[in-house]
Amino acid sequence: MAYKTSAALLAAIVAMAGPAFAQDTDTPTTQETVDETAEQVIDAVNDAAADAEQAMDDATEATTPDAEAQPEATADAAAEPEAEAEAEATAEPAAAEEPATTDEAANAEDATTDEPATDAATTTDEAANPTEEPAAETANAVPTDPADLEVGSYYVESTHSDWTIRCIKADEGQPDPCELYQLLRDDQGNSVAEVTIIPLTQGEAAAGATIVAPLETDLVRGLGIKIDSAATRGFPFNFCAPVGCVSRMGFDANGLAGLKRGNVAIVSLLPFGADPENPFELPMSLAGFTAGFEELEGIVDEALAQIEAQAETAAETDSETPAEPEAAPAN
Repeated sequence: MAYKTSAALLAAIVAMAGPAFAQDTDTPTTQETVDETAEQVIDAVNDAAADAEQAMDDATEATTPDAEAQPEATADAAAEPEAEAEAEATAEPAAAEEPATTDEAANAEDATTDEPATDAATTTDEAANPTEEPAAETANAVPTDPADLEVGSYYVESTHSDWTIRCIKADEGQPDPCELYQLLRDDQGNSVAEVTIIPLTQGEAAAGATIVAPLETDLVRGLGIKIDSAATRGFPFNFCAPVGCVSRMGFDANGLAGLKRGNVAIVSLLPFGADPENPFELPMSLAGFTAGFEELEGIVDEALAQIEAQAETAAETDSETPAEPEAAPAN
């Protein structure tokens, strides 16, 4: 509420007292009228003074909360910059830590990337020498009990000097197919090719051989086999697979006899793009070949006998089974 100033208060007093003193000389006045008028003026002055004091109190009360609110607003305004400063101070370390986290993630990613790269390189090396590990295991293996193996697994039946009889575990009740095996190495001991030989009972060939050469072999030239001082015989490649390029050949009775009599055979290969006049030669030892081949012939004979017996048993079972009666003709 607005309060009156002292000047306004005096003006009000004068305005109220003016009519009392501004009397015409012709107007009769009495003492009672003057006294009554004076009392009214005094009352008016007292009322005006009381109103002025009330106005001052109201103005003071209205001003005091504003004064109290002003320090609070000032404190809040001062607190806001401090809060912003603290927030910026907190954000700056966080921003400083984020690059470190990014670097750690980058390092972890690089480490993760390096590990598969190493594994991929190892896998490539293994693929480049597909026959090295299995062949080395077969060459140095000892006879294994086939009963402990899974179907399709290789096992060593026996070893004859540089030749090994290895077999494949067959289904129960079926004979295990076997072969005479040797791993061919270069002069530094590296595995290069492998050869397997089996006896043949039908046709003119007395034995069949399979040689697996590296994939980067000149297929047009084929390969050659020379036993001791005899002439080299050439054989073509039949196909290539992920394990290498395969050449299959047959030996008649004279060729098989040459293997049994010989000391060493030379398998010649031409790497792709190499000089045709300088093929790569691999020695194939014939030590133990005769004993190994004869044992293998016995294994094959037993397997054939088992197969024939199973076939006869199956035929007898079929013949003993009564035939189903013919259906009666429909009426």
